Amino acid sequence: MRIGARFGPLTRRAMTGAAVAMTAAALACTFTAAVSGGRALGSFAITAAVAGLLSVLLYRTWAGRAMLTPTGRDGLMAAGLTWVATSLFAALPLLLSDATPRLAAAIFEGTSGITTTGATVLAEVDGQPDAVLLWRSLTHWIGGIGIVVLLVAVAPAAGGAARRVLLGETSRAVEETVAPQLRDTARITAKLYLAATGIALAVLLMVGLTPWDAVNHAMSLVATGGFSTRTASAGAFESPTVEVALTALMVAAGVSYVVWWRLVLRKGLGDHGAELRAYVGFVLAVGVLLALSARASDVPYPALTGLFTAASVITGSGFTSADPDGWGASAALVVLVAMASGACVGATTGGFKVRRWMVLFGGVRAEIQRQIAPQRIVVVRVGRKPVTDDAVRAAFGFLAVAIIALTLGTALLSLGGYDLLSSFSGSAASLFNVGPALGSLGGLESYAGMSDSGLLGLSFLMLLGRLEMFTILALFTRGLWRAR
Repeated sequence: MRIGARFGPLTRRAMTGAAVAMTAAALACTFTAAVSGGRALGSFAITAAVAGLLSVLLYRTWAGRAMLTPTGRDGLMAAGLTWVATSLFAALPLLLSDATPRLAAAIFEGTSGITTTGATVLAEVDGQPDAVLLWRSLTHWIGGIGIVVLLVAVAPAAGGAARRVLLGETSRAVEETVAPQLRDTARITAKLYLAATGIALAVLLMVGLTPWDAVNHAMSLVATGGFSTRTASAGAFESPTVEVALTALMVAAGVSYVVWWRLVLRKGLGDHGAELRAYVGFVLAVGVLLALSARASDVPYPALTGLFTAASVITGSGFTSADPDGWGASAALVVLVAMASGACVGATTGGFKVRRWMVLFGGVRAEIQRQIAPQRIVVVRVGRKPVTDDAVRAAFGFLAVAIIALTLGTALLSLGGYDLLSSFSGSAASLFNVGPALGSLGGLESYAGMSDSGLLGLSFLMLLGRLEMFTILALFTRGLWRAR
C-alpha cells in the first residue's frame, strides 16, 4: 500500500517540516562544533546529513499533489506521529556524541527537548560541548513553535473531534485564531514566536547575560522548556536582576499567542480576559505561598524566589534558582498543585491549562446545582461565554486520563526504588512538561541514575502530556491507521 494511503497529506507535510527544521538545527550545531574546538563535530555532521536525506525523501511523497481538506484523523495522526518521530530523532546526535551513552537516556533527553519538558539526564551540564548545549536549546525552540502552530493553526482546521483533543476546546472563544486562513495563521504565529524570541534575547542581554547564555536561554524561555547552559540553571547567575527578567519572561510566555495578536491589533482581550486574569492571579497566589515558605527557610530574596518558582512551575519553564525541597511539606504540596495547572490555551506551556480548570470547576458547580434542583437548566460558562456539555465531558475525560497516567508512572518509578514523593512528582513533572520534580528528582538533581524502563516510561508521559493526552492514545487505536 502506498505511503499516502495510510499517512495523509497533512502528516507527510508535517513530517517534512519537522525534518527540515532538524536539518537546520543540526547544521547550526555542526557550525558551532567547528568553531568551538571540534567537539561533537562528526556527530552533528552525520545528523545533518541524515535529516537532510529524510527531508528530501519525505518531500517527494507529496510534492506536486493536491492537498486534500484535513480531517480530524489527519490532525491527530500528523500531531502524534510528528512529535514521536522528531523526539526519537532528537536523540541521535546525543547518542553519537556520547553526551548520553545510553539509548534510553538519549531518547529521554531528546523527548524532553522536543516536548519542552526540560528534564535532563545530564548530571553536569557545564562541561558538555557547545554543540550539544545548542542542540538542547534548539530542540526546545523547535518543539515550542511546533506546538503553537499546531494549536492555533492546524487544530481548528482538523475537524471537531481533533479540535477538542488538541485545543482542549471549551467554547467558541478557543476556536479563534490569529487569521481567517490557515496559512496566514501559521505565518503570523511564526512571526510572533520569532518576535518573542528576539525580545527575550534583548532583555537577557540587557540584564548582563553573555551572548551565548542569552541565545540559549531565550530559546528555552519562549518555548517554556527549561534547558540551561548551566548545571545550576538560573541560580548559577546569582543575580536578582536576572531572576526578575526571567520571571517576567516566563509569565509572558504562558499567555496565549492569540491574546498577544489581539493586543498587537489593539482589539483588547475579548473572551480571553477571564482565563488571563485567572492565570495571573494563580501565579501571584502560588508565588506568595512559596515566598512565605522560602522566608521561613531563610532563603535570600524570598519574595522574588517564590514568584520565580511559581512562574517556572506553572508555565512548565522548569528553570530553578533554589530548591523548594528544603522549604517544608506545605511548599511541596503547593508545587505539586502548580505543576498540574499549566498556563493559557494557545501558549507553549504544558499542564492542565487554566481554561480547562475553569470548565471543571464550572461543571462541578453545575452538577451540585442539578442535584439540588433536578429540573433546573444550568449553563457552564468561562467568563461570560457558555461551554458545551461535550467540552465539559472532554475536560473530565482529560482529568481521568491524567490520573491514570500519574498512577502508572508513580508505580513504575516506585518499582525502580524511588520514594513516593520522587515517584509522583517525577511523573507529574513529565506528564505536565515541567521538568524538575521534587525529592531525589528535584530542581538541583538530574534523572541520570534512573533505569532505562523509568526513562522510557517518563518519555512516554512527556509525549502524552505535550499532545493533550488523547492524541498519543489515538495512535494505539485501529481506526486511526485505516487508509482513507
